[in-house]
Amino acid sequence: MAGTPSPLRRVAPHLLGPPLPPLSALWAANRRRALSAAFCVAAPLALGLALGHPGPGSAAALGGFTAVYGHALPYRRRAGVSAGAALAVVASVALGGLTGGHPVVLALTLGLIAAAATAGTAVWRVGPPGALPPVLVAGSASALGSGAGAVGQHVAAAAAAAVLSWLVVMLPWAWDPAGPERRALQAADAAVTRAGSGAAGSRGAVARAVRVAVTAAAGGSRRRPSLLPAADDVEARFFRALPPADAAVDPAVVALVPASRPRTPLWTETAARIGLGVAIAGLVAVAVDLPSPYWAATSAVAVLLGTDARHTRARAAHRVTGTLAGTGIAAVVFAVQPPTAVTVALVAVLLVCVELLIAAQYVLAVTCLTPVSLLLVHLGAPGAAGTTLIAARVEETVLGMAVALAVGLLLFRRAGSRRLPHAVGRTAGRAVAAVQAPAGAPAERELHDELVALADVATAARAELFSARGTDAWLQRSRQVADLGWALLGARARADAVLADAVADRVRRDLGQSSMTSRP
Repeated sequence: MAGTPSPLRRVAPHLLGPPLPPLSALWAANRRRALSAAFCVAAPLALGLALGHPGPGSAAALGGFTAVYGHALPYRRRAGVSAGAALAVVASVALGGLTGGHPVVLALTLGLIAAAATAGTAVWRVGPPGALPPVLVAGSASALGSGAGAVGQHVAAAAAAAVLSWLVVMLPWAWDPAGPERRALQAADAAVTRAGSGAAGSRGAVARAVRVAVTAAAGGSRRRPSLLPAADDVEARFFRALPPADAAVDPAVVALVPASRPRTPLWTETAARIGLGVAIAGLVAVAVDLPSPYWAATSAVAVLLGTDARHTRARAAHRVTGTLAGTGIAAVVFAVQPPTAVTVALVAVLLVCVELLIAAQYVLAVTCLTPVSLLLVHLGAPGAAGTTLIAARVEETVLGMAVALAVGLLLFRRAGSRRLPHAVGRTAGRAVAAVQAPAGAPAERELHDELVALADVATAARAELFSARGTDAWLQRSRQVADLGWALLGARARADAVLADAVADRVRRDLGQSSMTSRP
């Protein structure tokens, strides 16, 4: 029948992901991060190999993964985030090396690293790539040797590369101290313009782009004229373009609101779920005698980091597809046995591809990342047979994916969606209280904090495979509450009395009922 897609075309998005954006757009958006990461990994690796120290060279390359964090942040905040990432990466090299000779201990250690990294990135709001690099670094380090002397050399090499990465990540500050703020503002302006023209897209994504720009401008460089006026203008355009109120939440859904406040922050359950999933994947790999349990653990954390229910399920299939393709690339490299310099250059090129593609096309990113990990281990431990590494990767990936899906289904499976009604009601109540308070009162800071917490809970609810009843309606309501809350704060911050009064009327009319559905 004409117009009916073929079975292959229907299945392709599930296996291959969304269509690839134009390469020019990917390069424009991600080239700085891609080139920095490639240099910080490949340069220490090349130096170690040239000096005849392949193990420390590969460990130094692992330390270079520090460079994947913080690129979107203003330099004042980037300095601290990158330094913290450096400490985490070096600690991961040490822990992986020390436990590499004890598979059970290694699996448990990787679980602890995953949980700690998840908690840290949530508490300090670091952002992507989250817990994946520390787990990958620790696992790869475990394959480089576990003797005390070797581990000491590896830690020293990783620390040196981490310092280099910090310098590389911070270097553009010397000539463009306001670059991150300016780029965030350009992205927000483009998002608001697209939304205003009626282009398809998520209002939540536009709101996040605007908040990133305003936050970056407020905390950015003091060596250049402030970008706050331009950020305020973009924010005002977004606020004025907010659509009419969404439909009220079904009373049957409102009845499901929990009466009590959650006892622990949401990140505690997220960290526990990811940490346990990683540890279980590693332990199962040990139990079935797979040679590299850390790869099963890495596959598990990659799947569990999905950002919404559909994405979480898709990442499992994408991980398998990408790993199969990536092992094919590695098999060709091992069969050809190119000169070491060519292999190092290939690692750099593949890392550029990973950083360009990771946010847009996960399958292709995994396809490029898999041979990077295999080549780093092979270069750092030349005695490891390439064919053995390749065969094990496929089995370990499937195992890690299966464990991750099981953990996602069974462990704290509705932590976010069960908290969402309470978070929506509490935030709506803070918004109503802020409307009733004068501008600049403590109620505005309380509203700001609740909006940040609501964003975390909503993200977790979207990530659940099977959420609580009525979650879609509450997610819709959470977006409305968040938009109006940020609009109120923004209008008051600019002393825009006309807009502030208009938003206040919307808050009273649209959020008064929400504030009654859940008590603080």
